[in-house]
Amino acid sequence: MTQGGKLIAVAVTLSLLAILSGLLFGREKLPLLEEDMDVWVSRQDQDILHRLSDQEKELLGEILSRQKKREDQDRYGDFVLAFAAYQNGREVLQPSLYRLTDGTNEFVMKYPDGGCYGLDTRWVLQLLTSDTLDALFEYIEDAPTMTVSQGGQSLTLHCVENGWQYKKIDNSIFMDGVLVKDSQTLLEPQDYQGLALSFSTEPQSVRVQITLPGYADPVFQGSAGQLSQFDPPLSGRYEMRVTARWVETALRRYSGECVYALDLQVKKAAEILVPVQKTTQGGLLEITVLNPPDPASLAVRCDAGRAGPFVKRAEGVYSCLLAVRYAGTYTLSVSGEQTQGQQQIQVDAAGIETVGLPFPLETQEETPQLSLAQTRERFLAGTEGKYWRGVFSRPLEEDPSLDGRQAFEGQPGLLDRTVWWQIEGEKTIAASNTGMVVFVGRLDQGGLSVAVYHGMGLYTWYYGLSEALVEEGAPVAAGDALGVVQQEDEAAWFGTQAVFGGVPLDLSRLWTEALLEE
Repeated sequence: MTQGGKLIAVAVTLSLLAILSGLLFGREKLPLLEEDMDVWVSRQDQDILHRLSDQEKELLGEILSRQKKREDQDRYGDFVLAFAAYQNGREVLQPSLYRLTDGTNEFVMKYPDGGCYGLDTRWVLQLLTSDTLDALFEYIEDAPTMTVSQGGQSLTLHCVENGWQYKKIDNSIFMDGVLVKDSQTLLEPQDYQGLALSFSTEPQSVRVQITLPGYADPVFQGSAGQLSQFDPPLSGRYEMRVTARWVETALRRYSGECVYALDLQVKKAAEILVPVQKTTQGGLLEITVLNPPDPASLAVRCDAGRAGPFVKRAEGVYSCLLAVRYAGTYTLSVSGEQTQGQQQIQVDAAGIETVGLPFPLETQEETPQLSLAQTRERFLAGTEGKYWRGVFSRPLEEDPSLDGRQAFEGQPGLLDRTVWWQIEGEKTIAASNTGMVVFVGRLDQGGLSVAVYHGMGLYTWYYGLSEALVEEGAPVAAGDALGVVQQEDEAAWFGTQAVFGGVPLDLSRLWTEALLEE
């Protein structure tokens, strides 16, 4: 072979080697689907909506096998679908499908590493028009949304078909037909007076229910068009539940029911309520403040008697009791942070008739006695808790011998409005309501006595016992036995009295009305 022929042979050999090397080592390896991979597709990046069927996965695998490397990836900015392929529970492939922003049917598949591969448009369109993805596209583009408007702000909630999990904006999450907003929405008066709902696709029916936790009945219940009637009585967290129903029609491919749940944090100005402005000596007035900004700062002042502490009865509702001692017209003042108010009250005189019988529980000189005055002084102030429930009951079933407006000759003033029974034989004395025994002992004016504390400064006293069946510190419920009264040589006398903040009360109201009923 001539020298020129050798050079030509070497050149040809090197060319063949170069071509072979390029084929073997220079070709870029394309990301492909394997048989054991699970593939999920989402309309928005990373929000899993649907798992591809085996047929669709095979079609996608065929498309990926035909990819061609592209360098002009910046041309493609119209997001179409995101895919996530998992193998043995680990994500191994995450391509996203884009097309030209001009809307033409030219597609690329982009990968997290920046790789961009052109696709055969015919195959891509075949995938996108498959049964599942076609329904997915049509549903999402046509799915209804609800907008809740509050003043100048609004929150749009998206409804997605039951069974899918679909995360949305505004800290909301939808699952199986129920959409719940995680955070609370604060509503000022101008907001809840103009609360409105609107839907991108009008449902056939919408029902709205708004409740305040702790209350049995809804605050509002009606259609979306009636929301202008929503007038929350109290500050606090309300639960708003909207049930919308769609019916499948020729123009709509979906039907069913979607439920939206929102928290509405309502803020209202404080309001002072004194339901009754007239009472008699020994009566109790209920004073209620709605929506106080700082319940701990609330206080009541009235020269007619003594007020107890405020207690929380429900969300945004705080109440206290005022025991009136003196007859006349008085100004009742309620104060607190951003809470001020006054109310005139009338207290009528309630005289006490003295009967012609000597006081039966006189001091026995030979037995050391505790002072009723000093003992009562220990229990002037009461803690905030309310222990009683409903109406107070009588400690004895039979009618009393003397009511609260009658008194013995020489009866101490501290025992005003005590109700008395003349006992024959033996009687068991029952607690009038739930509370705690705070005193058991013999008094200089009252004999062997038991006192039960019912909360908020309210006590009931039981005088003239022959034997006490309870000890100090024991909890009792209405009807529990406190002691026994036993007749000896002559009929014995037993008395019971209610005292609030040192003021003797008219027991007839406690036996007929429920105080601070929730």
